[in-house]
Amino acid sequence: MWAELQQLRVQEAVDSMVKSLERENIRKMQGLMFRCSAGCCEDSQASMQQVHQCIECCHASGAQAQALVTSELEKFQDRLARTQIPTGWQVHLTCL
Repeated sequence: MWAELQQLRVQEAVDSMVKSLERENIRKMQGLMFRCSAGCCEDSQASMQQVHQCIECCHASGAQAQALVTSELEKFQDRLARTQIPTGWQVHLTCL
């Protein structure tokens, strides 16, 4: 029961952190990304390839940020999962 309560608290804290990160940082970054892309499309002198490259450049920082957030959350979940393995199994798993 106590472990389930702790797990619920951790899950709620992670959910809250992810929502806050999305609201306060990722949305702003996405807005900048889309405004940048719109600027690329407004350049009537640019070729189709130049516009495409410009848009890709605008989206690169957002993709990097998303990949970083995803990677860090996966690492956190992995560490959290390892803390829930019974002690005897942890020793066994580290020897594999």
